[in-house]
Amino acid sequence: MRFRAAFCFAAILLSLSSICFAQGEPNPVNATAAVLHAFETHDIVMFGEIHGNKQEYEWLRSLVATPEFADRVDDIVMEIGNSLYQKSVDRYVAGEDVPMEQVQKAWRNTVASIGPPSPVSGWLYQAVRESNLKRRGKHQMRVLCGDPYIDWEKVKGGGDIAPYLGNRDQWYAQVVRDEVLAKHHRALLIMGSAHFLRGPGPFSGKIEPELRRAGAKTYLIVFGTNTIGDYDDLDHRFDSWPTPVIVSLAGSWVGELPALPVINGGEGNNIIIFGPGPAGAPPGPPPEPLKLKDAADALLYLGPRDRLTEVNMPRAELEGTPYGKEIQRRLQIEGFSETLLDDKEEAPQFSRPEQGQALPIPGPVGAPLAPPPQAKSGSLPLPTPPKNMGAPPLPPRPPSQ
Repeated sequence: MRFRAAFCFAAILLSLSSICFAQGEPNPVNATAAVLHAFETHDIVMFGEIHGNKQEYEWLRSLVATPEFADRVDDIVMEIGNSLYQKSVDRYVAGEDVPMEQVQKAWRNTVASIGPPSPVSGWLYQAVRESNLKRRGKHQMRVLCGDPYIDWEKVKGGGDIAPYLGNRDQWYAQVVRDEVLAKHHRALLIMGSAHFLRGPGPFSGKIEPELRRAGAKTYLIVFGTNTIGDYDDLDHRFDSWPTPVIVSLAGSWVGELPALPVINGGEGNNIIIFGPGPAGAPPGPPPEPLKLKDAADALLYLGPRDRLTEVNMPRAELEGTPYGKEIQRRLQIEGFSETLLDDKEEAPQFSRPEQGQALPIPGPVGAPLAPPPQAKSGSLPLPTPPKNMGAPPLPPRPPSQ
């Protein structure tokens, strides 16, 4: 009853949105109500997430538990989901008895993760299962694994990873085309914001254009904070907003904000962006700042940046375990010399960035990455990508486990 009252109130807010936009003021709407409203006119709602965030996945769990969402949404497509284990995931979310050590391979054994993945992804798989169990005899939701079907037991070197790493976006789009659009389903897509952002050059996501060409009507929501510039540049106009809320980016001051600091919490604003080019060539000029209104349709706001929490798989849970040893093996194959393990289960989502960190932006398929500028001490060294990165196609898909 409390939710229905909130939903009705949100509907009133939505009906007043044109007036608010005319005044240049944003119209924050209850996040769940806004997603339900988006599905009234779109078959695909894309959510560009920040990985590992506690508040984000607490809201996502409440979203899939909402009867109105479960009534109208058929599929949830997860970036943190290895397609090799789709059969186990289907059985698990349908409520069957599946050993946890089998089904958790779907979110623990992806090529998407560097180091141990956050436990929050598993929370959402469990939430869908719990919702389906309560809806016996009614419409059931399915979780689709959107990451390529890498079998880590067969990976011996960096070259074995390249086909999966270089075709991640293409495979994700194919899963959506084959399992969602071809069946005339409605789906919530969850992937890191960088894969979905609209914009020129390195900011141009490849997935949404493919889905639109296949006939999808898409709506893009991205996670965001109250950071609008450098790490200490916070916008206090967000302070009065209830949370969680979603705000449309058209016609208000929010849409005029620079996209990257809002999305990355100010962590990435001192990063040097460079692209492909001849060895020894200096980095090209930085791209023009991308505005939020040009990057997405709406912003999910979960609270001030410094109250947001990252959930980790801590070192104590991994050390001395077979999975912990396997994670270290994968990191060595990927070229990381550091352990990349966290000491605490929870930590601030965003921390003050190191100055001068280098971030490569890959160019066309097969193009080499330009050499990074010299990074200052203390920043994580970037591994050299596999020589065949971007060149080989995906191997044939093995039977699902």
